[in-house]
Amino acid sequence: AFLQRALELSVSLTLLSMSFYGGGTGGRTAHGAPVVLHVYDLADANDWLYPVGLGAFHSGVEVLGEEYTFASEAGVFSHSPKGAPGVRLRESIPMGVFEGGSSGLRQILNDLRDE
Repeated sequence: AFLQRALELSVSLTLLSMSFYGGGTGGRTAHGAPVVLHVYDLADANDWLYPVGLGAFHSGVEVLGEEYTFASEAGVFSHSPKGAPGVRLRESIPMGVFEGGSSGLRQILNDLRDE
């Protein structure tokens, strides 16, 4: 149930994107704010598991200068981008652009927290 919920959160936050974004992870642009999925290794064993398509991972979604993630005890929370505690960043994947602004993002996050 935890893994499913974490995946649902990552997918929900990633769906904030309205169109594909072609590079970098800068701030807000004329067309919206980049949405970036950060994938973290949960275990050192990923060094040899990842090449064969396996591993234990954590993810967070960066938008509007914050990274949002989910933990079973804390629920949805934010931290500085690429700064998830206790894990190692594996890769960052541009996912698109969010055009909803900070109030739209707050509403989406509040809806996710209520679930």
